[in-house]
Amino acid sequence: MVATFGQLKAFNAVARAGGFTRAAHRLAVSQPAITAQIRRLETDHDIVLFERAASGVQLTAIGRRLFRITQHLDDMEEAAGILLGGGDDVVPQVLRLSTASPQVFMPVIAAFRRAYPDVEVDIAVGSTGEAVRLLLDREVDIALTPVIREDDRLDSMVFLRHRLTGLVCANHPFARSETVTLAQIVGEPLITRVGLSTTQKVADQALAMHGLRPRPILRLETREAVHEAVANGIGVSLVLDQDVPPDARFRRIPLVDVDAGTNECVVWLHSRRALGQIRDFIAVAERVRDRLTSAFAAAP
Repeated sequence: MVATFGQLKAFNAVARAGGFTRAAHRLAVSQPAITAQIRRLETDHDIVLFERAASGVQLTAIGRRLFRITQHLDDMEEAAGILLGGGDDVVPQVLRLSTASPQVFMPVIAAFRRAYPDVEVDIAVGSTGEAVRLLLDREVDIALTPVIREDDRLDSMVFLRHRLTGLVCANHPFARSETVTLAQIVGEPLITRVGLSTTQKVADQALAMHGLRPRPILRLETREAVHEAVANGIGVSLVLDQDVPPDARFRRIPLVDVDAGTNECVVWLHSRRALGQIRDFIAVAERVRDRLTSAFAAAP
């Protein structure tokens, strides 16, 4: 017996929401209706798709296999609604973003808001790993972040590349230098990041290549905390240059012997590229990138 679209839609909703009540709320139907669809799907095919857990339900092995096949059905339904509805009006005017780099991508968000003032933009700020996880779980539409792993479900556009650089307080002796070496930076009291930090991964790779093993005096979870610690003269740090906001209390010093860095990317699910607001945001990001690239090339 072939599963119906309604059964698969209910299954996808429960798999994504992690519970029948949350799935019913997302689909704007009753919980018994969702439960009946799942029960019929399981009974017709003599399978168990979900197991009860403390936080809701979890997919069984066969459930995970089925979800890998069916998870794009919602994207297909949304795209078909746009086409058959004659425009993007059928899509709720909310664009959900996640980013690990708000300093880098705020110009894109500002340009998008100017171009599409009726679209509400929700932004989740966290680590790179968290930003990509939210995208893969379809809790956001676009991630603005470095891509830290290959995944055939994802497409991306490089927005900019920024380099590893030293950060010192304004009255530090290095602040008068045009460049410093990596060894000079790590020879000072060093402040580093902890957790899923792309910045720290780039820094650790550079240190390993130079055979340096510094002992940090302070480990902090956020880049903002690192900036404040450096501004207050606690120590120096290694940062990605475009992540640092203008602030007279500290100065970025290029590393003369290091060419390490990372790309900042606009990332989306391959299956959702044609959806209206995702497509529009990518187009805006391309225009902002090209404008910034031209301005940089023209600078003396």
